[in-house]
Amino acid sequence: MGASCCGNEARFDGLDPDYKRRLWLVIGINAVMFFVEMGAGALAGSRALQADALDFFGDTLTYGMTLAVIGTALRVRAWAAFVKGASLTLMGVWVLRATTYHVLIVGALPALR
Repeated sequence: MGASCCGNEARFDGLDPDYKRRLWLVIGINAVMFFVEMGAGALAGSRALQADALDFFGDTLTYGMTLAVIGTALRVRAWAAFVKGASLTLMGVWVLRATTYHVLIVGALPALR
């Protein structure tokens, strides 16, 4: 039975105005946290804080893209999901590269001065 009751299938299409409003709120919170943590990471010299800030940035972009493709064709939503995955992968590679550079070239752990 699950999501259906009395023959009525529950279907989520994301078009509910309340859902969109909440999604905008989440986008705003993630964007603010990106700037807060990126600044704190720069001041503290912490790659961990900067990596977490990038996660907030990725979430901001991901939720923004979700908002943009709500109600579009399945092909558009599938392409958006692919782009989201690729962008998050690139951010992860950037963090790995920056950390590796710091350890191998600079000769110190990223969070230490």
